[in-house]
Order: sequence, then structure tokens, then C-alpha cells
Amino acid sequence: MAEASPSGDAVQVFTEPKRQILNQFDLNKWVHSKAYGDYMKFLHDLNDSVKGMNTTTDIEIPAQKLEIIYMLEPLKKWIQEHPPEDMGSQRYGNKAFRRWYEQFQKSVNDIVLSILPEDKKDAVVELAPYLLDSFGNSTRIDYGSGHEASFLVFILCLYKIGVLTQDDNKFVVLRLFNMYLRICRDLQGTYKLEPAGSRGVHAIDDYQFLPFLFGSSQLNGNKRFPVESYTKKETCADNSHISLFFDAVNFIFKTKTGPFYEHSNQLWNISAVPNWEKVNSGMFKMYEAEVLRKFPVVQHFLFGSLFEIEKREDAPRDSLVRLAE
Repeated sequence: MAEASPSGDAVQVFTEPKRQILNQFDLNKWVHSKAYGDYMKFLHDLNDSVKGMNTTTDIEIPAQKLEIIYMLEPLKKWIQEHPPEDMGSQRYGNKAFRRWYEQFQKSVNDIVLSILPEDKKDAVVELAPYLLDSFGNSTRIDYGSGHEASFLVFILCLYKIGVLTQDDNKFVVLRLFNMYLRICRDLQGTYKLEPAGSRGVHAIDDYQFLPFLFGSSQLNGNKRFPVESYTKKETCADNSHISLFFDAVNFIFKTKTGPFYEHSNQLWNISAVPNWEKVNSGMFKMYEAEVLRKFPVVQHFLFGSLFEIEKREDAPRDSLVRLAE
């Protein structure tokens, strides 16, 4: 939202983001929104930027951009400061996560302010809720693809206010998002976060989706690793540093037991796709269908002046979401 200053120049007015998807009937409003269009374009831009690139590829990172990585360091430290409680036979939901989250909640404004230039400090009111919602829910002690999306929306907002630019796309995927994944996995393992809205063996993963999307782009055109190679435990372990895809599957192998086709049936089925380009395009379709158009996931999304619920000009006229889903 922009308002005129006394000089006549437009001044960005930031607002605390709020929920706008309150029932099934709001799904079409979301799919037709500026936010949806911006988010999908953003994902495609990030995806294209790492096509054919190894995760360990050298990337020149300006010092001010490294601050965005450093802002996440306290989150790792707090995990050590709040060790898990004895859960007995309980499978999910270590209550120590609530203490970790409480410390994060108290500090999130300062964390965001640390990366904002002086003329954008007011944006903290809009950005902090997205970052806060990126690492799970303290009431339910769970984590899922909606929290992952919140982190991407947080980053998208940094682009919108000029903290990040298109030149930073590779850094965002291969360094910043990669760091985020490490912290999330640590949280998931330490506090036994329950998978939010998981579809079990029919989901691509209990918690994450986007490392498979970006990671399949990284492998696009790779002749050394055919698609089916990721079903081999040794291949993923030896090459987890090459692609976020291999890294994500390697994490699955570390945390699940039994035959791959049983505990990760959806991933097993994808291994039959003929090439990585088709895997990547299929990931986008699956992400829209299984994440962005599912009410249980997107009902928690927040909207403000940067991530806008208003209808975009190129929105289709027909209804895109079956309300029965």
C-alpha cells in the first residue's frame, strides 16, 4: 500500500498481514490473487536460476547478503539451549519446542530488523509474521509445507522491498533456503514435530516439498544420474551435496526404515519419469495441486501490502479450485 508524502512522493505503508482464506469458498480468491501470481512467478524464477547447477557451486555473495544467512544462526543455537523433554512412548510433539518457539517469538522482530536498511525498518511489521510462521506451529507442535511456503513468502517480500534482487536467486536457493532446510530438519528431529496435513506414503515427503522442485531443476540435463538413480540409498548419500533433491531423499533414507516403495510410494512412482525436465515440470503441477490449492494448507497464509489478496489482472475468469477438495 502506498500513500503520498508531503512532497508528493509515494510512500510504502506496511501493514500487519492477516488471514484471508477463511473457508473453502475463499480458495478461488486466493488462486486468482496477485499473491498467487507473484508467488508462482517467484518459484519459477528461482527454479530457472539453478537449472543444471550443483549445490556446492561457487557463488559470489556480497557481505550485506550474508547477513540474511547470519540472521538464522540464533535459531540453531536455541535448539541447543532448549533440549527435548523425555517423551516416553509418545511419537510426536516434544513440548520443549514451545520454549524454543517462545524465544524465537520474542526475538523475531530484532532478527528481521537486523537485515533491513534504515529506510525499510517499518517493513518489520509485515515481514516478521512470515518468518515466525516458517518453522512450525507451537500449539500443535507440527510442521508442514505451509510453513515452508511462509519462508518463501518472507523471501519474496525481501525482493519486493529491494533487500534482494534477481541477481541473488542462486544465493537464495543454494545457500539461504539450504540453510533453512538444515534448521527445519534439526527442529523436526529434535522436537519430533508432527507432519502437518501429511498424506502419509502418498505425500512426496512428510515435511518439505520445495527441495524436490528446486533439486530436480538442478539435475535437469544431467547425464550422469538418470531419474531412477535416487531410489538407491548409496547414490543419495554419496551425492547429497550435488542437488537438493538427492539431499532430501538422503534425509528420508536416514529417518525411515523399510523398502523405499513402501515408505515413499509417491517418490518411488516419480522415479519412472523419463527425464529430470519432466520431473521438474511435474513438481510444479503437483505443488499447485497438493499444496497451494488445498484449504488445510493455505488457510493459514497471511496477506498484506506485499503479498496481496487482491485479484490480479491476468486471473482467469473460471473457477480453478474444486470446492469439494
